[in-house]
Amino acid sequence: MDLLLILTYTAICFGIFKFFKIPLNKWSVPTAVLGGIILIGSLLLLMNYNHPYTERAQMVTVTLPIIPEVQGVVVEVTANANQKLKKGDFLFRVDPTAYEAKVEAIKGEIESAQQNVEMLKARLASENADIAQAKAERDLALKDADRYRNGSRDKLKSPFTDQEVVRAQQTYLAAQAQWRSSLSKRDQTAAQLDAMINGENATVYRLKANLKEAEYFLAKTVVRAPSDGYATQLLLKPGMFVRPLPLRPVMVFVPDQKTSVYAVFRQNSALRLVAGDQAEVVFNGLPGSVVQGTVKQILPAIANSSYQAQGHLQGLSLDPKLDGIYAEIELKNVADVQRLPAGTMGQVAVYSGYFEHVSIIRKILLRMTSWMHYLYIDH
Repeated sequence: MDLLLILTYTAICFGIFKFFKIPLNKWSVPTAVLGGIILIGSLLLLMNYNHPYTERAQMVTVTLPIIPEVQGVVVEVTANANQKLKKGDFLFRVDPTAYEAKVEAIKGEIESAQQNVEMLKARLASENADIAQAKAERDLALKDADRYRNGSRDKLKSPFTDQEVVRAQQTYLAAQAQWRSSLSKRDQTAAQLDAMINGENATVYRLKANLKEAEYFLAKTVVRAPSDGYATQLLLKPGMFVRPLPLRPVMVFVPDQKTSVYAVFRQNSALRLVAGDQAEVVFNGLPGSVVQGTVKQILPAIANSSYQAQGHLQGLSLDPKLDGIYAEIELKNVADVQRLPAGTMGQVAVYSGYFEHVSIIRKILLRMTSWMHYLYIDH
């Protein structure tokens, strides 16, 4: 940028000397050189501080790692790599055989559990009948035992022997035990039927919850686009085995997002970088064009200043002065950069409200930089 300014001043001086036919002597040449140093130096100082410029700018793209929620062999992959996709469009499919089998198995368990509930209801009715019968037999045995006991009080006139009295008492106790056993069985069956969750048998409810989980994982054998965007660098192929590992995504998805440029400015310009200021961006891949923008935000921290607790002391980065201030530039005429790939490099100039007349020079120099993008030599 300073070289362009020097060359421009040199061209102006050359034109003045030629047009006005100023002689080249020991007074005119040093005056022009000294004047250029003072003029260009002052302009550079004012321009660099109040209207900062950086060559470190890039369109930033946030990508989504696609990680499957199920494991298995990939049987199908989309053929629409690097093409526009809508949210929910097909990306790839994992072999669903094992997950379909699990769903069917749980459905069978649910059917069996529901039949078991009906069987429990029938058993409860049968056990209630057994209780009624056992109670009747107990009451009859109690009457017999009382009759034998009362008849044996008069030892001389009693028609019953002691053995018959004891046998009657034992018969009653056995009937009493049978009645209590029937009650216990009935209570156990009733408890199984009364185990309800949300008005449904607990076993059936648990199996239906398992079925929902199995159906969820079955549905996840088909992986779909999480949003509008496109899948790029599609290296996933049928036959590959995938697992739901957080650190091993199998596909990269680029969602639709606003086109923003992140630029890194010198720390000297910290007081002149304010959100809302006008900005201009030129891209290496778009020579001769200037894209208008606005400073959306200034990141509140410098990237290399972040530290984490570790087991050893940490020092400053190797060269802290090279760690710049990050600014997000929101582009206005986005249509001009639609054909550029994400991640394109560029240069950015920000125009503050200080010494606004000096910003004209910065704008001219930025456009000259854009024209120079036509000129390059591959070695």
